[in-house]
Amino acid sequence: MRRLYYLAADLNTTQAISARLHAEGITDWNFHVLAKDPSGLYTHHIQSALAHHQKDIIRTGEVGAIYGALTALPVAALLMASQWLSWLSSWVDVGLWVLVGALFGGLTGISRGAKKEHFRLAAFHDEIEQGRYLIMVDVRKEDKPRIRELMNMEFAAVDYRGNESTFVRPFKTGGRIYPQGYGQ
Repeated sequence: MRRLYYLAADLNTTQAISARLHAEGITDWNFHVLAKDPSGLYTHHIQSALAHHQKDIIRTGEVGAIYGALTALPVAALLMASQWLSWLSSWVDVGLWVLVGALFGGLTGISRGAKKEHFRLAAFHDEIEQGRYLIMVDVRKEDKPRIRELMNMEFAAVDYRGNESTFVRPFKTGGRIYPQGYGQ
């Protein structure tokens, strides 16, 4: 799946886009809007962006789990080899130790990510603060050209700002999200 990013200037345009894309078969599950004040979205029955769209909890959780596992592995292997802890005596025990390290690292990463803006949304921060509406549409790869054409034809005033995979890769930053002013 691909996530298409658009910036709209006002709530009425955002509502019209929502209605049109829903008529095309895009469900609320695949349509989200991020606004400075989401109360207007609620009153107009527009799907607001969820917490994992706004905060960097998934990526930082993945990174934390990886670092936690990579830290726990040599520590557990060293403790097993030195026989310092009698209950840590087999590779199964080391594996459990690594799982605990990954869990601890993942939870630590999630808590850090809950305090950070989503890494893909940093490019839109200033425009959202100025009152624009970030529209995120998730489409199958084969439907992307059709949705792009529909948006270009019917909503030419809305800025297309790029697309990314909906899959979050832990160490990837940036991508196909265009800088401010692209397409204006």
